[in-house]
Amino acid sequence: MPRVLVATPEPIGRRLAGPAIRAAQIARVLAEKHEVVLVSMAGESISPIDGRPVLGPEVFGEGGDDFSELGHIDAAVVQGSVTVQVPALVESSIPLVIDWFDPFHVEALHRSMDHKVRRLDLIEGARTTLLDQAERGDFFLCSNDAQREHWLGWLAAAGRLNHLAHDDDPLFQKLIAVAPFGIGRERAGGGTPIRSTFSAIGPHDPIILWAGGLHDWLDPLTILRALPTVLDENPDTRLVFLAGPHPNTSIETMGPRGEAISLARDMKLFGKHVLFVNQWVDYGERLAWLKDATIGVVADQAHLESRYSHRTRLLDHLAVGLPTVSTAGDPLSTQLEVAGAAVTCHRSDSALGDALASLVNNDERLGELSRAAVSLAASLTWEQTLAPLCDWLDEPALALDRRAGAVTGQSGGSAFDRLGDRIKLHLDDGGVKQVAQRGLAAGKRRLGR
Repeated sequence: MPRVLVATPEPIGRRLAGPAIRAAQIARVLAEKHEVVLVSMAGESISPIDGRPVLGPEVFGEGGDDFSELGHIDAAVVQGSVTVQVPALVESSIPLVIDWFDPFHVEALHRSMDHKVRRLDLIEGARTTLLDQAERGDFFLCSNDAQREHWLGWLAAAGRLNHLAHDDDPLFQKLIAVAPFGIGRERAGGGTPIRSTFSAIGPHDPIILWAGGLHDWLDPLTILRALPTVLDENPDTRLVFLAGPHPNTSIETMGPRGEAISLARDMKLFGKHVLFVNQWVDYGERLAWLKDATIGVVADQAHLESRYSHRTRLLDHLAVGLPTVSTAGDPLSTQLEVAGAAVTCHRSDSALGDALASLVNNDERLGELSRAAVSLAASLTWEQTLAPLCDWLDEPALALDRRAGAVTGQSGGSAFDRLGDRIKLHLDDGGVKQVAQRGLAAGKRRLGR
């Protein structure tokens, strides 16, 4: 069986964030046809998804300069900063899949906004990492069509949209494919974990649930300001934030969480109508928490991250048939709305308040949304979404342009290598005068750089 390395910078354990979930699910799906080695740069553990052993960074040697301990590898699938942490992998001749499911350089624009130096370092680090990956990768994955158009720009800047790749594959489908986050085989457990955790919630009180991190590019405050409109419709409604500390301890504290708690206190809603779970719920338990809710909610701000996002928490909503209310504009919420599984609205207190209030007592409409969510979920399993990766791994190979040494935007040789051919071309076209004119123009361009 072909041997595939899957590596993530995120911790894989009982509590998982999006990148770790994706890496572990990729390992599970690939294991049907491949021997898979799963590595977390955060340390050894056991995957809660399929019980697979997870190796730690020590398998790459000190400084990531050696992976001989792993033995022969036929291909590797990597995320995020793994290419920085394991230079030996980048320098190797192993066919390399770069998993660009998460546009982390756009997220970096929102992080550490009160620390100028740290913020600039994050932005610059993301930029250089992505440029290096664009040059080194043999196959790229992304989450939706909007992302694919965006990443094609990066690949063009790295010289990957060259004549060799184009002549073999004019749409560049062999270079980058849409392979979004999927829905796992897990099923929700029993019980009512939200209601059992908070005595303020009665057995029949409607629960609006925010299930996921309170990241800097998201907008819980607008939802809080919308809540009074919902309480006018049903005063027993509860808003619950399922957003404890991130399992990756290297990620700074999420600022919006503190802001949301402060606003809830100011609005005199904290502890009764607005409740916060102070832990990141275990992966195996999360669906039971979602199933205990009435409506799942998510809101973001008007910025570039929303345009290229793929809100994976919405997939958990689908997995349990949870009706969704979301601000409009990101690709996945649009897909849910088209399928009838979500209601989207403008980014305003009144729009969110009206959307939630119209559903909170409407059992018939909630039922329609729930059934549509279950139906859509059936078409978004990991086996389906990862099909492009599985197909590529049937015959993993270095990209055509990389095999030909044409990854720097100088396909067919450098400008100097082509000098003789170019002189002949201009002589044939316009004689010595054209050669002189073109040479002078080229010299001026170089002096102007």
